[in-house]
Amino acid sequence: MQYSMNDGTQNGNCNWSYGLIVPNIPGVTDGGCDFYKPSQNLVNAFRTDKNGHPLFDAFNAQDVDVKRDYTDPRLYLTVGMPGMPYEFNKNYMMDKSIAWSRSNGLYGYYVTLKHNVDPDCEYLIKGSWWGSPMNRIVLRYADVLLMRAEALVQLNDGRLGEAVNLVNELRNRARKSTRMIADYEAEYGVHFNVQPYNGSYTQSQVLEIVKFERRVELAMESERFFDLVRWGEAEQTLNQYYAAEADNCNIYTSASFTKNKNEYLPIPFAQLSASNGHYIQNCGNW
Repeated sequence: MQYSMNDGTQNGNCNWSYGLIVPNIPGVTDGGCDFYKPSQNLVNAFRTDKNGHPLFDAFNAQDVDVKRDYTDPRLYLTVGMPGMPYEFNKNYMMDKSIAWSRSNGLYGYYVTLKHNVDPDCEYLIKGSWWGSPMNRIVLRYADVLLMRAEALVQLNDGRLGEAVNLVNELRNRARKSTRMIADYEAEYGVHFNVQPYNGSYTQSQVLEIVKFERRVELAMESERFFDLVRWGEAEQTLNQYYAAEADNCNIYTSASFTKNKNEYLPIPFAQLSASNGHYIQNCGNW
């Protein structure tokens, strides 16, 4: 979806919807809304082993330490974190203060990088509500590759190797696409390690590879929930997530996901009333 500014309109046809995602930026914003924050669980998912592969079952056993652990470099293109420059601009070094992260004791210290731009970008419209000409991507080529890989795995007709090769296209690109963070290892002591898969794998193993690749490649792109629903894994994964993440964010203490209900949204009361009894509420009471 194409956005613009300086196009002859009063405020430009900017992407105003991302304005709510701008974090607090000391000396720049007057307390950004800072919505849509990455979780600790997501950050941990970028941890890799010595072979540059994900820790599929153990990634969340402990919180990642970026100066100790190997990490997929896509982490630093996805998540802003204390001790790192915000949007790759070293004039804006993030820390753990309230000046950077809204209600950090409740929501944590991480911010999304995929939906924001450099605060010094000349194309920003600043004020009480920020707008930028950042385009909204509806469907990425990476998503197309991963959808094909998943289909090949589910078909299980002898093309598992092709599915792995599609995943490796993304991992090889991730390994080489580090220009914006080229000095992070030297400057901040992090350890990049993402490598392609080169073994022989069963159908279940390749499916796990594809699923995990979707998580890290499409992180913060609003695909995760729908993937979990499609795989029939939403209830187990989300309830485990709520239980573990409650230690970092107490709003999850009473959260739960109910199968065959929370995959859907309730029909608004006004619409139910206007239907004169023809509409029935989704999945019982809300």
